[in-house]
Amino acid sequence: MTVVPVLDRLVTATVPREVLVVTGPEAAGYLQGQVSADVGAMEVGQSALSFLLEPRGRIEALFVISRTGPETYIADIEPGFGEAMSASLERFKLRTRADFSLHEWQMHAVRGPRAEGESTVGASSTGPAEAPEQVVRPTHWPLASGHDLLAGPDSEAVAFAEGAEQVSAAEFEALRMAYGVPAMGIEIQPGDIPNETGLVEQAASFTKGCYRGQELVERIDSRTGGRRCIQRFRATGDVSPGDGLCGTDGAGVGTVLSAALLAGAIVGFASVQRDVGGEVRVDGGPTVVLADLF
Repeated sequence: MTVVPVLDRLVTATVPREVLVVTGPEAAGYLQGQVSADVGAMEVGQSALSFLLEPRGRIEALFVISRTGPETYIADIEPGFGEAMSASLERFKLRTRADFSLHEWQMHAVRGPRAEGESTVGASSTGPAEAPEQVVRPTHWPLASGHDLLAGPDSEAVAFAEGAEQVSAAEFEALRMAYGVPAMGIEIQPGDIPNETGLVEQAASFTKGCYRGQELVERIDSRTGGRRCIQRFRATGDVSPGDGLCGTDGAGVGTVLSAALLAGAIVGFASVQRDVGGEVRVDGGPTVVLADLF
């Protein structure tokens, strides 16, 4: 049984996102010292996964940041985490010419075959250039092609890819578990260690210089990389969040973080000991096949 089935159809879904718009002549320099992505090296139209960390290095937020203009960045995150992210960034802003505004937008996602050709990156606005109402960016899911359109409430509707099938929010979540990345509030919680998410190489720069919480990230990376790691899994039997996982010797090796039904199998994410891979078993239940995120 392969861990990730082939996504052989073009699908679309609409899900809520909270969007923090950061504007100002010192926005780039300020964000460069606060978040883990190398925003200073981003060109207009580029985007990246990023962490916002506590000074001691624990996770406050995992989000996508997009540069939409010379002095404008858009950070989007799962609902319920935007206010804390905004407050944290505002807390360290002293005499810095950068402004923050938090919004509730919708993300119109396209995934699957032919989605590559739809991934034109850009931003548009019904108002000033520094306040875009729409942002289009490639998806940061590692195992599926596609793009995301982030749209504010006052933006005009944009058509989905021709021939795409509209799926529910629940099915989109199952697709995310099979092809995408862990999400804030589901697999990743505030206070988690970034090195144990499986996303440090994608969401943190090791070359840009200092940023808030950098010391813990680099210290753990130079040693073991963390004691645990989030891995994707697939199973054919009943698996639920919170289930314990054990190895062939019956010893506990991890915990199921999320699970959903997709194409006749259960897919999801689990937190397991870093040296564990391949097949494990739910305690008293079915076999679970693990795979690295990337």
